[in-house]
Amino acid sequence: MKRFLLLVVTTISFSLSAQDILMQNGIFNQCSPGFFYDSGGEFGNAGNDENFTLTLCPDSPGFQAQLNFTQFALQANQDFLTIYNGPDATYDEIGVFTAVSSPGTITASLTEINPGGQPNPDGCLTIVYTSNDSGPSAGWIAEISCFEPCQSIDAVLVSSTPAANAEDVIRICQGEEITFEGDGVFSSDATGATYEWDFGDGTNGTGQVVSKTYNNEGIYIVNLTVSDDNPAGCSSSNFINQFIHVSTDPDFTGTQAADSTICYGDSTDITGQVEGVTFAIDCANGGVQANLGSQGGQTYSSELELDCFLGQTITNASQLESVCLVMEHTYIGDLEIIIISPSGQQVTLHNQTGGGTFVGDPIISDGTGPGTGWEYCFSMSGTQQLSAGPTIPGGTPTPGNSVDPAAGPYLPVGNFNSFVGSTINGTWTLFIEDHLNIDDGTIFTWSLNFDESLLESDFAFTPMISSEAWDADPTITNTTGNVITVAPPNEGLYCYTYRVTDDFGCEYTEEVCINVLPEIVTEAPSNLFVCDTGMPPYIFDLEVNTATVLASSTIPGDMIVTYHNSFGDASGDIGAITGTNAYSGTDGETIYIRVEYQNSGCHEVLPFTLNVAGQPDINDVPDLVLCDDPSNDGFEEFDLSVQTLGILGTQAATDFNVTYHLSFADADGDTGELPLDYTNTINPQPIYVRVESAGDSNCYNATANPLFNLVVVPRDDASFTVTPNCNGATVTLTGLPGGTFTFNPAPTDGAVIDPNTGEVTGGTPGATYTIEYTTNGTCPSINAQTFDVIDVDDASFTM
Repeated sequence: MKRFLLLVVTTISFSLSAQDILMQNGIFNQCSPGFFYDSGGEFGNAGNDENFTLTLCPDSPGFQAQLNFTQFALQANQDFLTIYNGPDATYDEIGVFTAVSSPGTITASLTEINPGGQPNPDGCLTIVYTSNDSGPSAGWIAEISCFEPCQSIDAVLVSSTPAANAEDVIRICQGEEITFEGDGVFSSDATGATYEWDFGDGTNGTGQVVSKTYNNEGIYIVNLTVSDDNPAGCSSSNFINQFIHVSTDPDFTGTQAADSTICYGDSTDITGQVEGVTFAIDCANGGVQANLGSQGGQTYSSELELDCFLGQTITNASQLESVCLVMEHTYIGDLEIIIISPSGQQVTLHNQTGGGTFVGDPIISDGTGPGTGWEYCFSMSGTQQLSAGPTIPGGTPTPGNSVDPAAGPYLPVGNFNSFVGSTINGTWTLFIEDHLNIDDGTIFTWSLNFDESLLESDFAFTPMISSEAWDADPTITNTTGNVITVAPPNEGLYCYTYRVTDDFGCEYTEEVCINVLPEIVTEAPSNLFVCDTGMPPYIFDLEVNTATVLASSTIPGDMIVTYHNSFGDASGDIGAITGTNAYSGTDGETIYIRVEYQNSGCHEVLPFTLNVAGQPDINDVPDLVLCDDPSNDGFEEFDLSVQTLGILGTQAATDFNVTYHLSFADADGDTGELPLDYTNTINPQPIYVRVESAGDSNCYNATANPLFNLVVVPRDDASFTVTPNCNGATVTLTGLPGGTFTFNPAPTDGAVIDPNTGEVTGGTPGATYTIEYTTNGTCPSINAQTFDVIDVDDASFTM
């Protein structure tokens, strides 16, 4: 009951305003905030013997009147408040309220609310209040407002950059940005509209034009929600479901070199191979394991979330091809198995029949863990239920008979027709109840298998390779299709790039590198000699050739040198000779040296021969003769090496060492070896020669007498004197006769010289001339003299 009734009477004229309405007969059009009271107002009680009808309508078209009763108290079953959905009491009755059963929030409906009722296009509410003649009711207080119904809003994708293809899929590369422009189609107006984007990867955007970068390969579904400024929170309910396919990294398996490491100077082939990689969303992953205990009456459930059937509903039982469970249980007679769709429809797969038959290979309730699950499938194509299926002996540790899964699929107890009308996307639930004690089991996994034609084709894609080629490189020597032959010129790492483009326009590369090992630099080995003593064996030190062949190598420590008896053994790195420093060989035997870089297989094979021979031959050679220099001192530098080939004759220079000496003792004792560039100390200088085998210093020959002499021949005497005269000059030869006189330089004034006598005639008085005399002996020499022609005396006189 309301209190302070006197205060109500004294303040009613002040507290009531145009926004507040008291119960009375009348029609009021109001949406502005206010209060609706009983006839007693905010502080008074409702009156007795009242019978009022009040209609409240919105003051704006399209709105609906709304009353929110915050206080309500009438005499129970004596005073009544009846509310109608319409402009008078002939319209659909919303309800009759008495006592403290508050109407709560009442909103006018624009359509009929009762079957066969009348629509209420103006959104009015009619309130009828009747009271008896005794006992006051406290009345009510209700907030007045209007409800604006939601207009129809459809979200629309206006455009995207890049645009969708003919299949309405936007295809991009990883890391590429997409710009979306959205809009809404409004049944009323777009004032205050907002645009919220779901990019399908857990991120969102706001605005009509937004941009989004997808860094990871995959399938994304973009949706747009458009909302207006209606306080009721009105939004679009459609889905634009714009599919985004972000290209997958291709599979470059098979893009590789025939040899990842090659020897210096070798070549190898590199094959380019690439395949597009499929990305697909798995739409029917199994549910999680459920362990079925041994307590009777226990229930278990497992959920499976599907999201690959956009907007799809089941229209035919055959669309759900099967439900499969991997399970084991020791007593199927106590199991009830039910499958429940996202819309709440359910079908029983198995219902407590089959008695003590097993499913799978169970372990009977001993707490040692699950047995082995077998897969059982249920389908409307089955011919018998699980409980009627044939059995086969179970395994260990629990002997018994189990339903044979191979005899399935089994017919469910219920019918998949019960799922018709259910949405496919959403949460499917497997419900199991174990009705009896003792026996236990396990549901390991379960799955739903729908007709593949129901699957959204955009939930999988495979980029196709549109172009593929190797990048140009100067070390590529040949290209055949996608196979290149490469021959790097130097040691080191060489990398080659295989570049592909898919039909998304995305470019990918794969790099293949090969390592070129260092060049094996060798010198020719020496043929080895030992003197024929007439008493085999003949022992050769093969190892002397190791230093010879590696003499030019910059990395001798990385080289492995072995000796073999055949080219095949050396090439195959087999049968290496042991005891190489004391090898028993035969005359003319060929030995093969294998020089390999660090056990890499890169090698060279070099042959040399073993020779058993007598003393080397020393052939006669002529003296070395040089003309003396202008000093004529009798000493000159001689190149002794010019005699070597003549001394050896037909013997190979690489097989022998030739040295030069000043005495037989030095030559025989292999001492006092002269440098090859040698200046004589006497003239002539006798020279002795020693020739020894390159492989055996004890096998030698030395000349007991000088083999040749070093001879320095004196130069010719080209001296002469000149006596000038008025016409030229006369010459007196004091040196070797028989030479030739010439001018140097030649004059241009007509002077001439006698080449035999050197006399100059026709000279110009006072002119200077130079005469050269060249001898014609063994060691010619040149001498020059300069003179001036005598001037003619002046014989002029005066009278």
